[in-house]
Amino acid sequence: MITVLIADDEKHARERLKDLLAAYDMFEIQGEAQNGDEVIKILFSEKIDVAFLDINMPGVSVFNTISSLKNPPIIIFQTAYSEYAVDAFGINALDYLLKPVSEDRFKTAVDKILVELKTNNIQTAHEKKSQIKSFSVKSGSIIKIIPIEKIYHITFEDGFCFIYTEKERFLADNYLNYYEEELKDSDFFRTNRKDIINLDYISSIHPMFNGNYIIELKNKAQITLSRRRTRELKDIIKF
Repeated sequence: MITVLIADDEKHARERLKDLLAAYDMFEIQGEAQNGDEVIKILFSEKIDVAFLDINMPGVSVFNTISSLKNPPIIIFQTAYSEYAVDAFGINALDYLLKPVSEDRFKTAVDKILVELKTNNIQTAHEKKSQIKSFSVKSGSIIKIIPIEKIYHITFEDGFCFIYTEKERFLADNYLNYYEEELKDSDFFRTNRKDIINLDYISSIHPMFNGNYIIELKNKAQITLSRRRTRELKDIIKF
């Protein structure tokens, strides 16, 4: 699935995008925002492949938000004002849609997205010669190297990511989506919007009344497993 963020301060514009996306079963709407602050929160906590962003929204500037990301999603801007086009392409937006967006024009954007994703996947396969072995974090004035087999979980808390080992917590310098992508070929699993766990350190799994589960790790951390992620994890560890 191709995960999507929809961002527009006008509800009818968001609904229009949902209607247009509904015609393509490869897309899954992962987040919805109505201002720049919500956009950056979702981009830092969710794995987003494509972001449809209105340019002129309240809150943090989406131009500043996107340019600050190390691994931004594919960006499709939409607006009623054509004068923003130069700025949009200046930060490598893939396409620029003028409202109201027609079905034919939207299909052109979708075609561009599919080509871009295919190209990126090919480049990633060529560039990633070996599986990642460790992450670096700053600890005071030094840089510490944390082997991935020492990581128990990575958690998004209060606007920051933290890497947990058995007894220590380190402030990470990347966002959760980055770690999910880097660890996708390792024994790590995204249990909810805020947590990635090392499957090797699961101690027990506790069912909750609302259909969720609590995963207890060997360092005594308790992590929520959302209903949405439960089936996928059951396929992996058969509980």
